[in-house]
Order: sequence, then structure tokens, then C-alpha cells
Amino acid sequence: MKQGTTYYDLLAVSQHADLAEISAAYRQVSNALATGQGALPESDTVLQQQLLKQAYEVLSTPSRRADYDAGLAMRGEVPSLLDVQLRTEAANESAKWSPIRRLLTIIASLMVVGMVMQMAVMFMAYQRSRAMADVDATSPVAEKAYLQDFYQTYGIRAASRAEADLLLADMRRKEQAARDEVQRQRQEEEAALKLKRFEEESRRLGAEVTANNLRAEQEAERLKAEEIRQKEEAERAVKEAELARREQEINRFRSRPSQYGE
Repeated sequence: MKQGTTYYDLLAVSQHADLAEISAAYRQVSNALATGQGALPESDTVLQQQLLKQAYEVLSTPSRRADYDAGLAMRGEVPSLLDVQLRTEAANESAKWSPIRRLLTIIASLMVVGMVMQMAVMFMAYQRSRAMADVDATSPVAEKAYLQDFYQTYGIRAASRAEADLLLADMRRKEQAARDEVQRQRQEEEAALKLKRFEEESRRLGAEVTANNLRAEQEAERLKAEEIRQKEEAERAVKEAELARREQEINRFRSRPSQYGE
């Protein structure tokens, strides 16, 4: 393949071809290559098929096509398809161990190590409990082991198992009392918050009712004034009609001829 051949040249389309033209050209060239009718300058059919597939995948993907076009514009010259393929393979190879993938690998390794350590601790605790179960609880060895475990857990040295049990019961009682106190305070805070919300809602509803009553009174007064105005206008219209009727009768009476006239 000669230098300067682009993906567009390989598919025999213009740089402004749309996806439909690219797909049609890809099928046409692929069929021609498969039937041995292709006129590509390379004789290696496998390499030609790979280059053709690579060209179609790049030009049919908008983001990859934009990157490819930008690379052509930045260089000011057209690179060969073989160089492009080599750079693409090198980029794909380097992307296999990108910083994100390395970070994910480290996190996964730490998680595996943590799980192994947790399993080891659980196994040691199981072995320890088995060993303590095999020893008589009333024996000095068992009591000593219990007191040592009590000290390592709570940081308190007890003289005997009975004292350790009393201390443990007292600590649990205090812990329960502390939890009850926290629960009581939380309930009081929730009750105070509910009361505050109730008061605020009551004030809001009261103000809304007052405003509604005021608007209702104003509307009633307006309707009453409108009713009075309409009644006065009706009465005035009646009086004016009556006055007009009387004037008409007077005018008609005046217009009648006198019976004493010549």
C-alpha cells in the first residue's frame, strides 16, 4: 500500500461521506475482496481485510472518526494506513495498563489481602474458642485465660472470674442506661420538633383562615354595595320612565285641537 492512503481512500469515499455511504462502500469493497475482484495494491488478503475492517470501525464511529479527522488536520499530511494501524495497536496495548486499570488492580489486590487476613483472624479466634472449650471452665487455667481475655478486651484487671462477671454486668448496665438516655433525649427532641411544627402549622392555618374570612367579608360588602347600586339604578330608571311617560301625555294633551277653536 502506498504512503498517503487514508481510510477514506481505502473505502473510496469522500471525507464528508455519511454513515450510509460508508456502510455501502464497506460492503462493496468487502464483497469485491472476498470474491477476488478487489483492485487494492497489496497482495496480502488478510492484511487488506484487517485494514478494511479497521477503516470501517473508525469511520462508522462518530467519536473515533472525529479523532481520526483531527489527527489528519493536525499533521497536515495523510499518514499511511499501516502506520495508523501500528499506532492504534500500540495505543490499545498501552491502554491495557492505564492508570485507572492499575488503580483498580491495586484495590482488588488489597481487598483480597484483607479477606485473607480476616479469614486468618476468624480461624485463630475459632481455634482459641475450641481450645477454651476443651478446658474445664472452673479450672485455674480456664479462669486465668478468661481474666487475660477480659483484660485485653476491656482494659480492666479483675481478681477473679466472679469479679469480672460483676464488672461486665455493671458495664452492660451502664451501656444500656446510656442507650436509654440517648433514646429518651432523641424522643424528647422529636416530640419538641413535632410540637414546633404543629404550632407553626396552626399559626399558618389561623392566618389563612383569618385572611379567608377577611376576603369573604370584603366580598360580601362589595356584593351588598353592588346590590344597592343596582337597586338605586333600577328605581331611578323607573322614575325616569314614569316621568317620560307623563311628559308624553302632557305633550299629547297639548297637541290636541281645542273644541272652541274656529
